[in-house]
Amino acid sequence: MRLTVRPGGVVVVTAPRTMLLGEIERFVASKHLWLARSVARMREMRVLPVSGRRGYVRHKEEARAFVQERLAYWNQVYGFSYNRVAIKNTRRLWGSCSRKGNLNFSYTLLFLPRELADYVIVHELCHLKEHNHSRRFWTLVEKMLPDFRVRRTELRRYTPRG
Repeated sequence: MRLTVRPGGVVVVTAPRTMLLGEIERFVASKHLWLARSVARMREMRVLPVSGRRGYVRHKEEARAFVQERLAYWNQVYGFSYNRVAIKNTRRLWGSCSRKGNLNFSYTLLFLPRELADYVIVHELCHLKEHNHSRRFWTLVEKMLPDFRVRRTELRRYTPRG
């Protein structure tokens, strides 16, 4: 049995067809504290206006141009070198950085407010120097985004996929 809370606070219960309604109700009741917290949190979530393969195909190159332009802008200060930049159709991650210096970004960055997309881009750029979330890493981020904590908190209210 599975209990899911989607953006907007919609609760979905998935159970085998053979399960009795009473069993399902007891299961949901046993999760009432988790459910209340999750519904409250997910009501705050903002779903972006695109998702899925169709949106990805339609906006991939536009997202690539946007990300390349923002990388060039922010990297003027850092001067880091990186290899490939990939635009992906990710479900959970906004971006990632490999140990080989490859940067990956969700095409849905295109639909975030600019200051949040910039946070993701700066975050991944800084991973080129520090492949962790140490104090040194956050100092690099803070160099260009002194308000990164506010941006990070706001970004958590969005989801790349609905």
